[in-house]
Amino acid sequence: MIDPTRDDFVLSFKPHAGYDSPLLAIKDATAAGLADKVGSVEATGLFAIIGNADTAFKAAWNLAKGLDATPVAHPSTVPATGYAPPAQAAPAAAPAGAPPGMTAPSCPHGVKTYKTGQSARGAWQAWMCPARKGDPGQCPPQWIK
Repeated sequence: MIDPTRDDFVLSFKPHAGYDSPLLAIKDATAAGLADKVGSVEATGLFAIIGNADTAFKAAWNLAKGLDATPVAHPSTVPATGYAPPAQAAPAAAPAGAPPGMTAPSCPHGVKTYKTGQSARGAWQAWMCPARKGDPGQCPPQWIK
């Protein structure tokens, strides 16, 4: 007998690597039920909606990084009862911005991201389009020499 309170089948989708990638987890008690749910997600366009939201959020994040804004102090979250919520871990470090003396260029998809790496031909650095990897409309890298 199947226990309806358990989800024995779980399928996770991440459009790209990294902690900043959105995650969609689809669960069901049976393989057939999971297949039906995946079909529903695909048919409704949820994958595309998640991808578009991810791209828009990254573009806004990249744009905000260049504004040199000052964080706003938030009021205390301790209620009048004196109960304080458990301490949270420190937020992860923000991704590296533009190198000193350089301003991030923009493209139709938002502010480009500065990336570096190592290849067989040596070190490289470039400005990358914020559109999702594999997007046919993604702009080519802007190599820095």
